[in-house]
Amino acid sequence: MQDRHYGVASAIAVATIWGLSFVAARIALSTLTPILLATMRFNIAALIFIPVIARDIKNGSSFTRRDLREVSLLGFLSISIYFWLQYTGVKYAGAGVSALLVVGLIPILTGFASNFIIKEKFSKEKALGTVLGLSGVVLVTLPKLFLGEVDLLFYLGVVCLLLNALCWATYSTLSRRLMNRINKPLTVTAYITVTGALALVPMSITSDWNLPRSLQTEQWLSILYLSLVCSCMGYFLWNFALSRLKAVDASVWLYLEPVAAFIGEFLIFGVAPNLTTLIGGGAIIVGALLTNWSRE
Repeated sequence: MQDRHYGVASAIAVATIWGLSFVAARIALSTLTPILLATMRFNIAALIFIPVIARDIKNGSSFTRRDLREVSLLGFLSISIYFWLQYTGVKYAGAGVSALLVVGLIPILTGFASNFIIKEKFSKEKALGTVLGLSGVVLVTLPKLFLGEVDLLFYLGVVCLLLNALCWATYSTLSRRLMNRINKPLTVTAYITVTGALALVPMSITSDWNLPRSLQTEQWLSILYLSLVCSCMGYFLWNFALSRLKAVDASVWLYLEPVAAFIGEFLIFGVAPNLTTLIGGGAIIVGALLTNWSRE
């Protein structure tokens, strides 16, 4: 039971950290392109994790070739392709639609993926909690939706966001399976981060690498927050949560991300949440609690 409490606490911390990352990204993206931001963010984070990998190798790594192939796939799914799809979706579909599709669909898709890949039971209570949480996400993000004429690029963004949610759901499920075999959250996080960062380098070759020269102090601080807090601490805590909770139980707490994002917007940009946002936030919390406290 204590392990479960630690897992829930870690999942809530991750949701808060990653929710505030939208605010940090908004600051940095006023100068950088999405792929440049992702590449800079995760290559800085990779520098922190390289010593962890070096120590693991020095101590005689227990990772097999199969494990290394799996962490490389996880790095590509959760970092390289994930952030390319997400930032492309945000660019063309807008932040409100992005939050709705990504944060709302990830727990649902994770539940389905867990059921089919590692045979985790998706009970009626968990399904109800997931639907309630999704309803809360709709209430939180609806005021941010852009109601206007759309074009083909909008639909391209929507497709990217759907694939983005599917990538994360697959990653969370496969990561839990790996953690059940190798109970080393920090080491697994290190390998995933480094392999994902390396894959971003060739993806950003055609980008304008002169743009970072124009970054202001607050933008560098935002990048460091994304790199050190979101990528290092966030991914470690997420893998730790997956080592203590079922994938769907951990993922439903990601519904708290929009709540953290709105609080961050209020503190930094002075944007106050309205009544609909507060009601939606309450639905998110109730849905998360219902999902995690249900009995199989």
